[in-house]
This record gives sequence, structure tokens and C-alpha cells, in this order.
Amino acid sequence: MHWLTSGGESASLSVVRDAYRDQGGSWRDAPVPGGSAARAAAVNRILGGNPPPVFLFSLGNQLNELSTHGLIIPAPGADEEWDRVLPPLLARSAKYQGRYMAAPLNIHGENWMFYNAGLLRQAGLAVPRTWAEFLDAAARLKAMGKIPIAMGGQPWQERLLFNAVLLGVGGRDFYRRLYETLDPAALDSPALLETFRTFAALRPFVDEGSPGRRWNQATAMLMRGDAAFQFMGDWAKGDIRAAGLEPGVQIGCALSPAPEPAYIMVVDAFAFTQPRDAETAKAQERFVSVMMEPGVQARLNQAKGSIPVRTDVPGDGFDICARQAMELIRDPATHLASTGLFGLPGGMAGAVDDAVSQFWNDPRLTPEQGRDLLRRSILAFR
Repeated sequence: MHWLTSGGESASLSVVRDAYRDQGGSWRDAPVPGGSAARAAAVNRILGGNPPPVFLFSLGNQLNELSTHGLIIPAPGADEEWDRVLPPLLARSAKYQGRYMAAPLNIHGENWMFYNAGLLRQAGLAVPRTWAEFLDAAARLKAMGKIPIAMGGQPWQERLLFNAVLLGVGGRDFYRRLYETLDPAALDSPALLETFRTFAALRPFVDEGSPGRRWNQATAMLMRGDAAFQFMGDWAKGDIRAAGLEPGVQIGCALSPAPEPAYIMVVDAFAFTQPRDAETAKAQERFVSVMMEPGVQARLNQAKGSIPVRTDVPGDGFDICARQAMELIRDPATHLASTGLFGLPGGMAGAVDDAVSQFWNDPRLTPEQGRDLLRRSILAFR
């Protein structure tokens, strides 16, 4: 079971499927569009007594909950090599009571700023390096009749933009204080207030058609030249490639403006249920072995726009954006966890999304009210 249904996602899964079949495996897909729907469908099947032997999930607290209740088994074939080749943050998050409970597929970065290089040249604009520069550029683009920010109006997309701003205003240590240690001082800080001020200043640069728009529809706006920027995870590169464009060329990429390099990670991973027979157990182990092969890791991530979970995969064949990310994550200090599924408990993650979305969609709310809304949302689950 999986949610890999867009162009780039489907191409990446095909890499694993073809390699698996080449080794004699039999494959049957059960796609469910949308991560949230697919995760819910997998859990429902498990609870209903018809568990999928292999299903896509995400590292984080929801996976730990499945482990706690004994609904999944340790990843077949996981060994000490994983400790050596996986980034430390990813390895810690994939384990429960010292055992790997999922096989990570890829590493995505959430804090990317994609841009239409031709539009920026036409406007005579350099790539913004600060949020102040971005606001100036956005105003200039809007005056030209262009949509500065291609954005889908869904809470998780709004949260991606908010967290990019938060990282840009406060830096990575502030990000950790807010989301990892839940520091009350950070929740009541001037830096968080400034984050909401900057976030609010971006509202006029999103078009009226944003509400309900999917992320790949916003990416299409960027590729057509209808919009200049998109703040989105690097899964957008899969669709950019599928459209025959080269990430880093026609569609440029840069990390969102921030005072120091950081990578907000989200990791897709496959989990496994108790096999019904020896043949299924062997198939699960073959699946993990195939997916973790360095060559398969390279090809599937090139198709998807993500980077390999193995740090020993060379950068040959990857686009310039991915090579930048692969080099960046060699420094563990740059690793940050996504608040969507990776870093916060499920209830708190949803509360953060709700607070951010409520502020974004109600221009009457002041930055002070936004900060208070987020603070109360997080402390309610602390």
C-alpha cells in the first residue's frame, strides 16, 4: 500500500518494483492517493484483520504508536550497516526500543524555494537570500502582473511556508527550541512574533485561487510561468522532471532564506505486518534488500526528487539541488525534523497545522494573536 501516485512518485516506485521483479518477486499495488488517507487505510486494514504485508508510512510518532501496540514487526533484514549509513536523526526516528521498525525509502527536504528562472530574469531579480529581499521581489513581480507565490490552500502547505519563515527568522536552534524541547520562552518570544509578522506579509502575494489547490497544481503554475516562486518539499522536483524540465535550470532551487544552512526532513518509510506464511516473510525481506541497494536508492530518488537514505550513495546523476542537499546533510547540525509527521506527536502536529492555517486564512488576526494561538495549541498537548 502506498500513496505514490503523482508523476514523479510513480516513476520512483517503478524503480523499486522493477528491481524487485528482476529478483523473482511478485508485486501487487494498492495505491491510495494522499498520505493521510493512505496511512488511515493501512491502519484500518490492520485493525480489520486484512493487514497489507508492506505499506508506506512516515517516520515519527504515528509509527511509534503502531510499534507500541504490536501492529507491525521490525524491518526484515535491518542490520548494523544501517547504523553506519543512515543519518543519525533518521536512524533514531526509525527505531523503537532499539530496533528498526521501518525501512526508509528516501529523505525529503521541506524548506525549498523553487523559482521560475525565466521570470526572475525578466524582472531583473536575483534569488532572494533574506525574507526582506523576498518581500521586495514579490512586490515587484506583483506589479508586473505575475503571481509571486504559487501556493495550495491546504493546512500542511501553509505550515511548510510558516516553518520556512520561522527558520529564516529564528534560525535552526530556535526551531529546535520551539518544536523539539517545546520551550515556553520560545513560544512567547519576539522571534516568534516576528515570524508571524513576516508570514502575514506574504498573504497579498498568493492568488485568490489558492484555497483547496493541490501542491502539484501549484507546481504546474510555476512551470508554466504563471507564478514565480513555490515553497515546497523537493518532491516537486519529480513532477518538474516528469514535465521535461531540469531542476536547477529552468526551475531553480534554493533553500528558503535562513541565517544558517538547515534541512527540514521528512522521511517516507515502508513498514511491515506479521507475515501470514513463510513465502510472505521471504518477500518482505527481499523487498527491503532491494530497496536499500545503493543503485536502487540512487535511481528511485533521482526519479522522486528526494535524496537517498544511504549517505554512501555518490551524487553522480543527481540534479544540482539534490547534490546540494546530499552534501548538506553530512553535517548532523543541519538536521531538523518536520513537524508534520516526523517531529511532533500526532495530536500536537495537527494542532500546529490548525493554528497556522487559522491565522493564514483570517487577515483580521494580528501577529500577537497568531503567536498566542500557536502557543496555546502546543501547550495544550505538552
